[in-house]
Amino acid sequence: MVKDDMKPSEANLPLYNSFTFVKGIGIKTEVTLRELGIYCWNDVIKKQRPELFPKQKWYALWNGVNSAMEALDVLDISQLTNLIPKIQHWKMIPNFIDRIAYLDIETTGLSPHYSHITTIAVYDGNEVHDFVRGENLDEFPAFISKFPAITTFYGKAFDIPFIKQEMGIEFNQVHFDVCFLLRRLQIKGGLKNIERTFGISRGALEDLDGYSAVLLWKKYAKTKKIEYLETLLAYNNEDVINLEFLLYKAYNLLIEKERTFTPPLEFPKKEIINPFQANKRVVREILGRRAYF
Repeated sequence: MVKDDMKPSEANLPLYNSFTFVKGIGIKTEVTLRELGIYCWNDVIKKQRPELFPKQKWYALWNGVNSAMEALDVLDISQLTNLIPKIQHWKMIPNFIDRIAYLDIETTGLSPHYSHITTIAVYDGNEVHDFVRGENLDEFPAFISKFPAITTFYGKAFDIPFIKQEMGIEFNQVHFDVCFLLRRLQIKGGLKNIERTFGISRGALEDLDGYSAVLLWKKYAKTKKIEYLETLLAYNNEDVINLEFLLYKAYNLLIEKERTFTPPLEFPKKEIINPFQANKRVVREILGRRAYF
């Protein structure tokens, strides 16, 4: 099937302006194509092969572009991620921007072999969904499977392997890891430091960190007092809410760096509500206890 009805706005997206995902098509060939009037995928599908362009390369390009367009059209994520090299997956961000699950986990420790997941927060761009050990954690696999794309911070190295080890589920989604996208821009550090770099404030949760989350869960598990769990969930939820803004920033900085000449993504104007609030007394207690470790 040949999809030749690409909208004009879609032609402005970096993925549709890229040909280097096709084997045998490098940067120099991409420049040559532009000089010959082939600027986007639609040009490959609709136009004749330029007389000066090699037949074999043109057929490879046509087949590659058509396969990618079909995979996008039917959301065949497996085919799409096989066609597009990992280093270019960030170019698909605008294609999935309204269908991304922003994901973060809290655990009792760093190793999935000796620790376990306590909470998982998922932000869908409109609201936050929380999954808690002993309550509804088993509902997470079915919920996350609804999304064709996920975004994490260092999730490729921590969150996703941890979930796979403990829950035995596979992630077939397109995965945008903000940590590694920002590293390509020489922006390094942990999530909290990067948030401060971009002027993001966590308010009452500002001084909490991953170890604080461990202590919060221990206190909740021991006392069953809801204020410990609610403060933990408030902290976990901030991670995923802030990920959306950081993904937009990373994408816009990457198109600027790569000089793709495509318009930036405009962060939507909306009120984002964290369904849980930190208990100030609990925060003081946890920060006080942390000082002794």
